[in-house]
Amino acid sequence: MPELAFELVDEANLDDIPIPAQPGARCQACDYWERIDGGREAPPADAADAGARASLKRQRLLAGRGVSGSYGMLAYRSDAVERVAIGYVQFGPLSAYPRAGAIRDRYPLLPESPAPWVITCLQVTTDADDRSAAGAELLAAVCAELDGRGITAVEAYPETVADPWLPSPGKASVYETAGFDRAAGDDRFPVFRRELTGETDAEIWSDLLRLSRPDDEGDDWPLPMPSKRDPDDLFRLPPKKPKRPNPFGDD
Repeated sequence: MPELAFELVDEANLDDIPIPAQPGARCQACDYWERIDGGREAPPADAADAGARASLKRQRLLAGRGVSGSYGMLAYRSDAVERVAIGYVQFGPLSAYPRAGAIRDRYPLLPESPAPWVITCLQVTTDADDRSAAGAELLAAVCAELDGRGITAVEAYPETVADPWLPSPGKASVYETAGFDRAAGDDRFPVFRRELTGETDAEIWSDLLRLSRPDDEGDDWPLPMPSKRDPDDLFRLPPKKPKRPNPFGDD
């Protein structure tokens, strides 16, 4: 299998997300996990809300980028002719995905604290030489990224069906290959969990801080300057307040 390259989702590569196995679905407009009543189907191109749904999905994937990082990762296969995305993973804190929270509530024996991050979608196209191997590599890359962010555990809730790539979390056995353990559930609805070290990576957090930096124009960086005051005041200790007399005496 050719070597894969992995990139976090951003504004430049959002449209590279490949078409998922679910017929009619389109990841760039899906709100299945973000809403209990959400759906995977893409709106018709001429639908009044088509642009709004795509814009909202973009905002959700990039919402935490300046604080905790992007919520998506792509796997690219390159050769002498082309570079094409053959895999996609969506992930994020449990609080970002109400449907994942509702699924997790069915398993009261799962650890409550700290709340895990969840992998909601794992899709690998049929163009991949080995879909399972590519999926496992992509999951490993995601876990390495989240480990560097200080995340301590990751969970996923795949389904076992005739076409294992049809549900958005992808093939259940791929999680086992990627080092996940079955933490709850049965063969039909397993819960896979992988413990991480939770040790932050200085380079990853440096990148997050860089992404959260506002445009270097005006006075908004590195700190907003107080109006009509000396900017050096930001680096001075506040003046000492006069000491109030003690009504009970100094003793």
